[in-house]
Amino acid sequence: MTLFRTTAERRQAEALQRLTRANPFLPQRLQAESDVLGDAFVAGAAVWSAGEDMDNPNVERIGLLAQELSDRWRRRLDRPGVRPDERAIYRSVATLALYERTHPALHDELIAGDPTARVDYWATFVRDHERVLGTTAGAEHLFACFYQLRRAYEAIFHGLSGGSGPAAALRAAAWQATFGADPERYRRFLYRMMPEVPALVTGPTGTGKELVANAVGRSGFIPFDAEARRFVAVPTVRAIHLAAVPSGLVESELFGHRAGAFTGATGDRRGLLDGCPAGGAVFLDEIGDLDPHVQVKLLRVLEDRRFTPVGANEARPFSGRILAATHVDLPAAIEAGDFRQDLYYRLAGDTIHVPSLRRRLDEAPDELRQIVRTLLSRQVPDGVAELLDEVCTTIERDLGPDWPWPGNVRELAQAVRRVLLHGHCRPDAGPRPARALDALAAEALPMAEVQRRYAERVYARTGSFARAGEVLGVDWRTVRSWIRSGERED
Repeated sequence: MTLFRTTAERRQAEALQRLTRANPFLPQRLQAESDVLGDAFVAGAAVWSAGEDMDNPNVERIGLLAQELSDRWRRRLDRPGVRPDERAIYRSVATLALYERTHPALHDELIAGDPTARVDYWATFVRDHERVLGTTAGAEHLFACFYQLRRAYEAIFHGLSGGSGPAAALRAAAWQATFGADPERYRRFLYRMMPEVPALVTGPTGTGKELVANAVGRSGFIPFDAEARRFVAVPTVRAIHLAAVPSGLVESELFGHRAGAFTGATGDRRGLLDGCPAGGAVFLDEIGDLDPHVQVKLLRVLEDRRFTPVGANEARPFSGRILAATHVDLPAAIEAGDFRQDLYYRLAGDTIHVPSLRRRLDEAPDELRQIVRTLLSRQVPDGVAELLDEVCTTIERDLGPDWPWPGNVRELAQAVRRVLLHGHCRPDAGPRPARALDALAAEALPMAEVQRRYAERVYARTGSFARAGEVLGVDWRTVRSWIRSGERED
């Protein structure tokens, strides 16, 4: 006797299995939900859920269905004739059912509470694990994976707002940078390897690259200690803005130093890499500004997972993950001799590109409201409902729907603050987009200067010389020379 009594029952089970492996932010996930629920599927639920932070009824129904079906099929597992592939499908569905029973407690005890606290739910989980999967073996690891899944979804869903196609693709890329393409494979063995895979976040200035890095960095795998009933570390991201640190101090900030290593080093100092916990990350913002000498040392960290403090002789282990971000066109920087090619290839194995705000709004104008809601929730969490309409109306009145947002989300955040403080967000200087050409003509600028300014604007929106060249219809080297012509004159 097979595990599934009808063809329809097997198809539903296979759809549930596909759902457990789907990236929750890709269309394949919605298709899997539809395949599982059939006529009970609520079309459009994920869209308004992403915008309004409401519960998705499809997810709730699937959770209940997985628990009901796994209970039914578990009673048939011991019957003769159940094939290995059917047992594999059952395990996927049962694991989904177990997660649905577990994740609310993980949220209440840890994510919304103290991540270092003793986990009282552990005893219940072990009983459920044995009941559903027939053994307690592997319970610690699965519990840690469930905690990671819950943290990752919270960090990515709430940290990277927006319902447009580019925003959804960004969340999907952040999820894949955390778990890879197959969560089941990740649970089996990739979780050990993922800290060794750096992630490079690219995009124009002000797009929120640090938010992406923070979401990925706080979503690392953290082992669970069953004896102590605690996770062995807390979600940790240690960040450094390389462009803001004097070049002579960057090495010490990253790797630490020993007393006497250089003038002023009166004592030992631990760097960002030293003691980074399991599941933690070090975020290197503006990696394109890293000194070539330190680039060599960072490459060694990525290759050997070890580093040596300044003035020390013994290398120390690095347990975390390296995340980096830049608005610089690194391939162009490599050609110019400013960035090491081998370091770039080591960093770029997993690249996440953050789209410009203008691109997101061109596809989904309503996304402005969603992002403003997120910004308000961080600045005045108790006043979102009261202020949202006022802020959005004022921004559209003062800047218009076609404002280019050259400063991207960072500029929008500043506009929100100006509305809250001053009741308007009119720019202090600079022409409105509709009057930009008239303003340039009034300045009587040479064509070379007009060309340079326009190239700068396109570069800021696209995030790279290569993409700007595609927009302008010229080679990327030409775009770079136009922009740098102004730098030489300065």
